[in-house]
Amino acid sequence: MKLLHISRRKKNENGFALAAVLWLLAGLTILAAMISQSNQILAERQAKLKQRANAEQAFLSSRSEALYWLSTSKATENGFGWSGQYLRVDSRGYAGADGSTMQLQDVRGLLNLNRPKRNLLSRLLVSCGADESQADALMDALEDYAEPSKLKRLNGAKDFEYSAAGLQPPRGASLLSEPEIWRVYGWKKLQPIWEERHCFEDVTVWGDSNFNPGTATAKTLSAYGLTLEQLATVAKERLTGESTTINVLQQSNQSNNFLGLPDGRYPARTLRVTHSMPEMSWVFRYELKLRSNAEGTPWEINSPRRIPLASVIMPTDRAEWPKIDQISDTDKNAITQPILPF
Repeated sequence: MKLLHISRRKKNENGFALAAVLWLLAGLTILAAMISQSNQILAERQAKLKQRANAEQAFLSSRSEALYWLSTSKATENGFGWSGQYLRVDSRGYAGADGSTMQLQDVRGLLNLNRPKRNLLSRLLVSCGADESQADALMDALEDYAEPSKLKRLNGAKDFEYSAAGLQPPRGASLLSEPEIWRVYGWKKLQPIWEERHCFEDVTVWGDSNFNPGTATAKTLSAYGLTLEQLATVAKERLTGESTTINVLQQSNQSNNFLGLPDGRYPARTLRVTHSMPEMSWVFRYELKLRSNAEGTPWEINSPRRIPLASVIMPTDRAEWPKIDQISDTDKNAITQPILPF
């Protein structure tokens, strides 16, 4: 009996030892997996940081090239530069440094939310998800939001309407950025369709109230009355540097429900610049304002921001940057001093 009891005790001790070893092995396996996962996460973060650093370096290089070209060339109806070597500012893609893409958009080719032209912006609102019956109320609310006066337009909104809707009161000043539009009474309900249709690509809060059909986006030209067929023709003509359709429409009268394009074709002082890189989930965007020599600095950069790639309309291809060595000797002599069109 005594030998049997000792044998059973040894078996129990061996069982406990085996279980302890198995638990220890399991713990070590879990610890190794955690260390491996931690190292993988750290490696991924380092890769993303390196990718971001490389992207920012490429963006800075591309911006420097753009600043040089813009501040040493003249503005024309075809863009910045000289005959045969124009830098177009209609948001087309240009090949930047290290595989990056740069887009420059003349703000006069957009509709200005701070200087709204009601009939045009109302048409854009309809194409961006609003009912035609809502357009007047949305426009009244937008104009009321920017005015410090307590007086309210017929379909507008002031402090009482904002308070009843649980919103912050209107600032009584111009919009500081495009997304501030969602603070305007009634506009928030447009956000899903507005963002789905990339409508921020067609509006701005910068620049003046002038409009440049030569650099305008498709939806802004549509707001002026262009048909789908005309828009397709304009897009093809831009690729070859032509503007026959725009020229004809500018000369036409306000007939057939066409609003009539303005005469101006020169780009503004302010450009919206967008930088992107392959495999990056965001783009870098800012407003670049060119200044004259009398203002002290050659340029000014406003509102730098990172925005999701999905919210931007990316170009289907990229044009090569204009080459300085392809400019005529006469035009090269003109680059000795900065030339601005204003």
